[in-house]
Amino acid sequence: MGSRYWEPYMLAYRQAGSSSTNFNQKTAVGMGNNLEFDAQVPLILNTAKPPATPAGTTVSQFGPGDAHLNFKYQLTSDANAYKFLARPALSLTADLFIPSGNASGLRPSRYGVDQFGNGTFQEGMSLLIHKRAHPFEFYGQFGDLIEDPTHVSRGYGYNNGMDSVQSGKNMPMIDGNLLYYSAALEYVINTRRGIGLLAEVDGQSQSLRNLLFGKATAPGYSYLSAAPEVEYTWPAGKHFAITWGAGVNLPVERGDYPRVLTPMATLTFCFNGPNGGRDSQ
Repeated sequence: MGSRYWEPYMLAYRQAGSSSTNFNQKTAVGMGNNLEFDAQVPLILNTAKPPATPAGTTVSQFGPGDAHLNFKYQLTSDANAYKFLARPALSLTADLFIPSGNASGLRPSRYGVDQFGNGTFQEGMSLLIHKRAHPFEFYGQFGDLIEDPTHVSRGYGYNNGMDSVQSGKNMPMIDGNLLYYSAALEYVINTRRGIGLLAEVDGQSQSLRNLLFGKATAPGYSYLSAAPEVEYTWPAGKHFAITWGAGVNLPVERGDYPRVLTPMATLTFCFNGPNGGRDSQ
């Protein structure tokens, strides 16, 4: 209760002929009784150039993406920060994505840079794991997301980042069930300064069937990525701390999904309550 943090972070998805730089703004508030509320809205800069556009043509557009709201409830705490096999900290999240990013009225002359969301409400749940075994920390997440049916028109880009609607207006679309997962192992070099080296993997798999709405009309896809990362906390006070992080996400496996290179950078400003909180120990 009373703790909060603000985390601006940047992801830059880059592939031949296009890039999408996401300036995410995330905030979280401790509500007491092991409950936390999170909210984030990405600000996105899309750019397309040859070979995705004709020779000599470069187009860019900036706008907000889909908003993400979630409640997180901590089920258990870490039983022993020095034993890896001791009970980990477990949390559940309930997630809602709101289609605040533009996904309609797309103009062919913009070559897809005017799309900032997928145009659907999305509901999901995930399980989070955090386990300390000094000097290591392990993080894991596994979740499922259901994307509601919607209507799309020509130029709309599907979730796989490769296919788009070629003709027609107001075509019905159903995305398949989306599973997502990630895990990271961190070696904490200096606890006082929060210096850590991380190895992270993450992936998604969208099937050809929606759990609630039947057969999908959108293409399925899957990917697995790996990322080396580093983080550093300064200053590191009991009531205020800033964690700096950077890394790069590299493609490992792709199924109907582009090979993208994703540089990442993040800042986390933690304002801890009267009993301390995140990054205060």
